[in-house]
Amino acid sequence: MAALINPPTLSVNAKLRDLSLIDFQVSESTPCENIVRRLEDDSSLSGVIVVDSLSRVQGMLTRRAILEWMLSKPYGLDVFLKRPISSMVEFHQRGFLLLPGDSDVIEAASRAFQRPEETIYDPVVVQLGSHEYRLLDVPVLLVAQAQVHLATQQKLREQQQEMQLVLVALEQEKNRSLQYAQDLERQKAEILSQNLALEVERRQAQERSEELARLNARILEISAVLSEKGQSTFAATFEGVEAVRSLTGEITASSQELSRELREIGTIVDLIVEVAGYIRLLSFNAAVEANRSSSSVGGFGAIAQEIRKLAGRTTEASNRIRSLAERIQRKSQSTLQSAQASSEVVQSLYQQAQSAQSALEQLQTLLERAQD
Repeated sequence: MAALINPPTLSVNAKLRDLSLIDFQVSESTPCENIVRRLEDDSSLSGVIVVDSLSRVQGMLTRRAILEWMLSKPYGLDVFLKRPISSMVEFHQRGFLLLPGDSDVIEAASRAFQRPEETIYDPVVVQLGSHEYRLLDVPVLLVAQAQVHLATQQKLREQQQEMQLVLVALEQEKNRSLQYAQDLERQKAEILSQNLALEVERRQAQERSEELARLNARILEISAVLSEKGQSTFAATFEGVEAVRSLTGEITASSQELSRELREIGTIVDLIVEVAGYIRLLSFNAAVEANRSSSSVGGFGAIAQEIRKLAGRTTEASNRIRSLAERIQRKSQSTLQSAQASSEVVQSLYQQAQSAQSALEQLQTLLERAQD
């Protein structure tokens, strides 16, 4: 029996097993009469496949070959009708094309049309399995080839459209890449500029660092000198301040002692003034008595006169001594005040010197820490 397998819509990679194939496979012992009767009953059968007892293909006879040889030859029916089909295969001995079922339609069509002219339209034997064979008519193969070509063209058009889309996408990507490259170039230029600026800043920082190092070394040298000179200077200052304080104290003591002596001088002057008054009174009394006495006591009047002169000079001397004592007292008081002010100044200078020495010691400590 023959069976047609309707193929689905063919794709670019369609195989022979996907096509409409004829299932007409008989054993080599089948009588020719049965085959002829089957061909007459089913006009769609284009041939028959003859296999041996092991289901191996012995040959393929086309419909035309069977009917022409058996019906057109003299005594064809009498010779072959009752005999097995293998006898006709041996007598006919015509080659056939056997292809695997997984063969591509385009490749199969190419091989089918490369056959000799007398067999170019013969059906193609398709092997689906180890013992399964089918017949493929050339018109079916041609239609399949056309469908595959159409599918290929459609696929090519789709691929062309996809390629066009890809080209557009590539063009866009190219533009983006170009823009990205330009951005990268700008960023590269900016980075280069930043690197140059950083290099300049680094050099400046290095120069500042070196300058700071030199300045630090110089400061350390100066600090050492200041420390040495300052300590000696402060020591000398403290010694001088102590000497000034001591001298100021001595001046103050001397001024106070001078004030006491001046007070004693004032007491003595008061006593001299009092004695001069008594002498003046005595000379006055003596002059009065000399005037009342006789002229014999005239010499006593001269003495009284001298006593008055002595009292006048004593009074004058006491006045001069008082005036000198007052001036000395004023100067002593001024000296005492100056000594007290100098003492206060010296005390302030002493405190400031101590503060300066403490600040210098702190500076020395900071510089030593900075050097470490």
